[in-house]
Amino acid sequence: MSQFFDVCKVAEIPMGEARMFEVNKVMIGVFHQAGEFFAMDNACPHAGASLSHGIIEGEVVRCRIHHWSFCIRNGTYLDEEKPKFNVKTYQVRVLDERIQIEMEDDR
Repeated sequence: MSQFFDVCKVAEIPMGEARMFEVNKVMIGVFHQAGEFFAMDNACPHAGASLSHGIIEGEVVRCRIHHWSFCIRNGTYLDEEKPKFNVKTYQVRVLDERIQIEMEDDR
């Protein structure tokens, strides 16, 4: 069963930036772009580098090590059409100025 987990306050992630959080034992990158928030697995599928510490250009994040590109909106790997490299994304909502991410509750 899935549920929304509280992550942080909206003000903690400036526009155009990202932060990494552990949510229900999973490392998640949360991105703030044009007033919207997006969440995806934080590890690049290539070598495991932190995507939230990557290079953010609009709705694209590039891994800081090998520069693989991903859409922050849907996790699509953008360099080639290889869906096996897509990054898992998560539903995000803002409730009372708090960012929440929907995930499976493994309890």
